[in-house]
Amino acid sequence: MAELKLLIHVAQKERWMVGVKNALNFLKTAGDSDSLQVRIIANADSVTQCIKCDRPLFDRLKQLVLDEGEIYLCANSLRDFEIKESRLPEVFRTVPAAVRAIADWQADGWLYMRA
Repeated sequence: MAELKLLIHVAQKERWMVGVKNALNFLKTAGDSDSLQVRIIANADSVTQCIKCDRPLFDRLKQLVLDEGEIYLCANSLRDFEIKESRLPEVFRTVPAAVRAIADWQADGWLYMRA
């Protein structure tokens, strides 16, 4: 039985599709006795894609959430790009600072991967 928690970091707007595909593919590998969790965390200019996602990307983001994945955005980065949290689609959650969330989650056993 595998119990794995994977954290995928998207720090560039061009890397969203790679990150989401990796997250979905990771979840597809689950066997009957596996416990797999996946989170995506985005910061820097990657947050600019979150209010103007193209349909293929948004459909995959919705699928990830339906498959019990989680998607977090850095509130500091949102402020830097003047994006109000109220404008974000419902698939996104926020954390105050991505750098702190990444450190905390790694300390809690999440394995880090950069998209």
